[in-house]
Amino acid sequence: MPRTLAQPATETIAVLARLLETTQPHEQTVMVEAAITSGLMWRCTCRAANAPDLGLCTACGKARLWTVDVAPGAYGALLEDLRSELREWFQDRPSGPRPAAVSFRITTQYEDGPAWAITGTSFYFTDQPHGIRHDQDFSRTAVADALTEISEYDPPQTGDILRVALPR
Repeated sequence: MPRTLAQPATETIAVLARLLETTQPHEQTVMVEAAITSGLMWRCTCRAANAPDLGLCTACGKARLWTVDVAPGAYGALLEDLRSELREWFQDRPSGPRPAAVSFRITTQYEDGPAWAITGTSFYFTDQPHGIRHDQDFSRTAVADALTEISEYDPPQTGDILRVALPR
């Protein structure tokens, strides 16, 4: 039966390394792609695959992208709540690669004034230097609730950026 509880990162890395050592090259390619999609490895802009605990690419030495939050204020626990909800949301939808970060745009469509929008997000991946506009709609989710709390705590202003890093 597959293990469903989270393994410590060092144990997971050791298991993945052992699997890669004992497989044929064509199997290794499939395993590396699956590891990247699931977040067990990350891909650099130079296309090299790297272990999740590395901050620099082993092939080119570039720093891993999208590891730091960008926020207009000190949201503290509110930002951690949003990060937690985003992680859970992506864990519940393992159909595609999980982004390294998600950013939210400002909307003025609400009567209360500007707020962080729950649609029109951008996803950031470690192998791409720019975000990709995504049509994800977080309506009626815990992510939307967390964004509402942040907007009520400190309404965004024109030019503000909210990008949340999602460490593995």
